[in-house]
Amino acid sequence: MKPKRILASFLLAVSVAASGADNNFDPYSANIEENIATPAVSAKASHAVVNAMSQLVKTLRGAGYKVDAVRKGEVALVTIPCTELFSANSVELKKDASRRLLPLLPYIKRSDNFKVILAVHSDNTGDDLYAERLTADRANAIDEFFFQANDRQDTGIIPYGLGADEPIAPNSGIGNRAKNRRVEIYFVPTELLINKARKR
Repeated sequence: MKPKRILASFLLAVSVAASGADNNFDPYSANIEENIATPAVSAKASHAVVNAMSQLVKTLRGAGYKVDAVRKGEVALVTIPCTELFSANSVELKKDASRRLLPLLPYIKRSDNFKVILAVHSDNTGDDLYAERLTADRANAIDEFFFQANDRQDTGIIPYGLGADEPIAPNSGIGNRAKNRRVEIYFVPTELLINKARKR
């Protein structure tokens, strides 16, 4: 089992402090919106960061992922349908889930360049408590997968189980509900990547 996040939090805090960012920000206690928005990119650095992140978007699309550029192009968002990773109502990864997850590991390991946020969503079938537990357990299962795949070294992933709170389609009909059951992986540029991109 994965160790507690104390070490990961400490290392990330040290990295943030060294880069000159707000060292009062704790990504592991922040909500997902705060994490996606942090660190902010200055107007001066935005063009360079967008160019750097567009390369990641292009690479991941070439590897067969659905990828969107969000936060004005400064963040890359990979979306994977839950059906590709989990059986219905299951919190255990399918045997072939590694085929979809392992190609992301090299980018997840780049904690110098990316803060990685993992969000799992459900449809509104069942009650809210069930949906929250299901998505939290699925997020933890994916987090654990990457921990094991990374030679049992913490990747710094920040996992969220968001239940049915953020649908992207009406929860009516099989197809729409399937769209809402999804895994989202955000690659947020770190202060180090922002500084490197600005100096190029």
